[in-house]
This record gives sequence, structure tokens and C-alpha cells, in this order.
Amino acid sequence: MRFFKPTPYVNYSPARLSEGRVWTIIFYVTNPETGKLKRVRIKFNRISSITERRKAAKAVIACINEKLALGWNPLTEAGIRNVGETAFEAFDAFLTAKSREVEYNSMRVYKNFVKTLKEWMTSRGFAQKAYLSSFTSASAKAFMDEVDRNVSPQTYNNYLRFYVILFNWLVEREYMMDNPFSGIRRKPKKLIHKKRRILSDEELERLWSCLENQQGYMVAALLCYCCFLRPKEIVLLKCGDVDLDRQVIRVRSEIAKNDNESERTIPDVMMKHLKSLDLSNKDWYLVSGGKGDFHPGPKKICSQRISEFWEIFVRKECGFGMDVQFYSLKDSGITNMIGAGVPVSFVKQQADHSSLSITSIYLGRSSRANEEIRNLDIVNRGAQKDNRL
Repeated sequence: MRFFKPTPYVNYSPARLSEGRVWTIIFYVTNPETGKLKRVRIKFNRISSITERRKAAKAVIACINEKLALGWNPLTEAGIRNVGETAFEAFDAFLTAKSREVEYNSMRVYKNFVKTLKEWMTSRGFAQKAYLSSFTSASAKAFMDEVDRNVSPQTYNNYLRFYVILFNWLVEREYMMDNPFSGIRRKPKKLIHKKRRILSDEELERLWSCLENQQGYMVAALLCYCCFLRPKEIVLLKCGDVDLDRQVIRVRSEIAKNDNESERTIPDVMMKHLKSLDLSNKDWYLVSGGKGDFHPGPKKICSQRISEFWEIFVRKECGFGMDVQFYSLKDSGITNMIGAGVPVSFVKQQADHSSLSITSIYLGRSSRANEEIRNLDIVNRGAQKDNRL
């Protein structure tokens, strides 16, 4: 946008609708090569209902005239090549493009975000065939205000992050000129606190006892606690990834969050649980939903199933509060492994952390570090040195 206010009918001619055999939106802008006004035409026949077509055209014309008044010129800027696409069509085009790039679980999240926005737009009077230009920065702010009333600060930021990505994609593909979400700020970090804590020894004993007759889910829980695997990685593991002879689990690059292949050591205490399962079919998923018991099977399940079972069964049976979640097992496992004296470098490898600094965060949660500090006499170091001599 320019920083001066252009003069109507001199620097541009406002947009208007022409209703002929082919409906078009027509406006004039200055041709940078000749300095004269040049006509720009946008076909507008997509909506079958005449009433709805006029209504949508009015919204598009208002948006174009607002941009023209601010100095927009499609002959000198990128323009909006796909202005004729409706908002819902543009959203679907985004999902189609992303379906070729992201994994299944991410696509499920993307679809839910898009569905939420579509439902809000419909409830606020946006027609299903409304053009994307009718969704302005004011619309984006009103939508995020609605989100803010119903979710936590962290979830609010997750929503905002997605819609910034979505509309950046739409701008890049020339569906619109500007991202209406770009001026909305995220919630500050001080409002965002993790509501997840590690499990106590007593809680862990209660959990293992509770899962004694749920061996499929027991293995899923131990994969998180002992091997530090994420739920999305757990549900994509196959029986062929488990090597009982070498006592390792292979995390293939295509299922790892960081796209790096790694191996996780299987502790001895976990071996009996893996041996209790039928791992003979190497192509079966290690944690499946075929029998509804999380035993190996041919059916790939959604990682949400693990969380749902935790909420429906584990939380009730073990009496856990909302701050004890399935993913608390990973935090607990890393903390307890460090507390047991395993070198941090070994724990880093097991967790597949990118650096020791990430693993070292868990040192502060371990009581062992505090014990070593309490037992260390750094005051009488000189006397100790003399005694050794």
C-alpha cells in the first residue's frame, strides 16, 4: 500500500458491477507505463442465484474500493489472481494442497480448524458462496474474540498460528492481498502454563497395577515412559520395528517428529510385556485397534484413541487429576531415568533430543541432583586435599 491518498477518477475509478450476459466488476487504475487509466475486469458469474450474486458482488466491490482508496494498484502489485474463488473453495484448495505434504494426524487437525472457521462464518451471515474478500481484518478479530471466550491462552495461540499459516498461503496463491490475521497478537507466555506434571512413585505403581490386564495399553504406556515415544509415533510403530534379540525399537524417519531415524533401548522390565504380545506379523501395527484392546493388528488407529482411553479408563481407575496426562509418562520417565543415575548423554540419546540443553531441563526435576549438592562439601576442600596427601 502507498502512503498517500489517491484521488478518485484521477488516480483510479471506483469499482462497479456490470450485469450483462457475462457479469463483470469493472474499475480503472493508472497504467504505470502510460500514466493513463486502464480498465480492469473481473468476471462474476459463479453464483447462480441473482440475489446472492448481487449481494456477493457488493461485498467484493466494497473491498476493492477500500483498497483502491489506500493506493492499491493490481498493475503494479501482485494482484489477486484468484479473486473469483469463494472463501470456502479457497479453504478447500488449501486442504487439498496440504494433504500431499503433511501426515494424517496433522491433516485431521487442519480440517478441524477450517471447519471451525466455516461454521463461524456461516453463523455470522457469510453465505457459503461468499467471496474471500468479504472476510476482512475486522472479521478475523471478531472470530478470534469468539475463540478467546472458549479456550485457554495456549489453545488460542494454536488457533491463531494456524489461521496465520492458512491466510499466508492464500496470499501467496493470490486469493487475496493481505492476511487479515497478521495484526492479531498471540497471548503472552506468562499466561501459558503447562498443566502437566510428573507422576509420583506411588502413582506409577498404581498405574502399572491398573494396566496389568490391559497388556496392549500397558505396552503403549511403557513406550512413552521407557522409550520416550510420542503417541503419534506409538500408533505408527509396526511389529517389525521391534527387535527383541537386540532389545531395541526402531523409530522410522517417516514416523518420527523430527524426521530422523533412531533406535530406542528396551529396558529389561519392559521385555516381558512385549513378549506377551503376538509380534509374528511384521507388517501389523504394534498398537492397534482391531480388537479394541490395543494389541497388535492390521488397523492403524488415531493417536487420539490413546488419550481417550486414558480419560475414560485410566484416570477413573487410578484417581488421577487433570494434571496427570498420558504424556506425563514421558516427562516422568526422563526425570526418573536421570534420577536413577543414567548419564544425561544416554538419556538424550534415548529421548532423541537435539541437544543436551533440552535433556538437562529435567535435571531440575530430579531429586538426585539436589542430594548430590547436599552431600558435597565445597567449604572444606583445602582440608580434604591435605588429608588425601
